[in-house]
Amino acid sequence: MESYPAVLSAMLKQGEYLNYEIKNHGIGGATMLRFGSPNLWPLLDSLQNYRPDIVIIKAGTNETVGSPRLNWEHINEFERDYSDYISQIRKINPDCRIVICSPLDRVIQTDALSSERKEDLSGRRPRIWELRKRIKKIARSEQVSFLDLTKPFEGKANLMTLSDGVHPNRDGYQYLATLVFDYLVKNRIVLK
Repeated sequence: MESYPAVLSAMLKQGEYLNYEIKNHGIGGATMLRFGSPNLWPLLDSLQNYRPDIVIIKAGTNETVGSPRLNWEHINEFERDYSDYISQIRKINPDCRIVICSPLDRVIQTDALSSERKEDLSGRRPRIWELRKRIKKIARSEQVSFLDLTKPFEGKANLMTLSDGVHPNRDGYQYLATLVFDYLVKNRIVLK
């Protein structure tokens, strides 16, 4: 299954936005929390070498995890860690345009979810919506762009992996890439 950055790259080329090279620096299961493992902080080394002009950060899903990873138990560190991360990106490239995204909504109506998975996602879903508010607030305070991905995925079971409720399926990645592409074009973050 293609990741949304791969789909986004194809969309940019098809739309004749040819001055952009997309690099996927995502780490599965990672958190913005420095406490967490894995976390996004090691990516700063690769960004140092790449010096991006645009960075899109999609974090928040794994922050909702409790025991045994204990990310949610450290959520009071989220805003500070996120702001510090943005600061580090600005040190790498002071002119970098930064877009921070809220996490995708949990889709509990997804077919084939086990009762345990439904219970877990039901408990974590309010945390997603809380993080959406927190990330929006971070965007304002850090003066970076905010892209809401929580609301657009609300209740869209057809876009999620059947037994998962968290990760997009092929159509979901297409939809996610379209949301990002449209945002970048509308806000003139990418130019022809």
